[in-house]
Amino acid sequence: MDIFDVIKTRRSIRKFKKEVPPEEVIKRCIETALYAPSAKNSQPWYFIIVKDKGKIKELSKAQPFTKFLEGAPYVIVALADEKKSNHWLEDMGCAIMALLLEAHSLGLGACWGAIYHPENRERENYVREVLDIPENLRIIACIGIGYPDEIPSPKKVKSLDEAIIKIV
Repeated sequence: MDIFDVIKTRRSIRKFKKEVPPEEVIKRCIETALYAPSAKNSQPWYFIIVKDKGKIKELSKAQPFTKFLEGAPYVIVALADEKKSNHWLEDMGCAIMALLLEAHSLGLGACWGAIYHPENRERENYVREVLDIPENLRIIACIGIGYPDEIPSPKKVKSLDEAIIKIV
């Protein structure tokens, strides 16, 4: 599948099969994220792979929209060291997108649930406590990942004419 097809057909998957993917495939998704662009190549990212069902159940309670994590065979927690980059949040967005695209290209389904909130650290503190994460790392997202057990409808997107407001 070429990159445009991967991007065009990737969808958020919130239902997973019971079959557990090999850990090496999950690590491959993270390895791909390591090649994402970052400000001054600062690479502020770190990841935790969670496969313990009890921990996953606890993570699913981080906020109302992370309940789907409970059915995932793995959760990848995306972390950032904000002292490494003045654009750590943007850097993490790039890394997470690379991870999601790689997951799709490998036949996995994935969906991220936001943990970071610019005005409130309650969700971060909850996840920090569940996984004993050091204070120097910001918790950006919990990503449920596994073999998809749903086929969402194709994504509807703006036309090019709607998206391009000017050519100068």
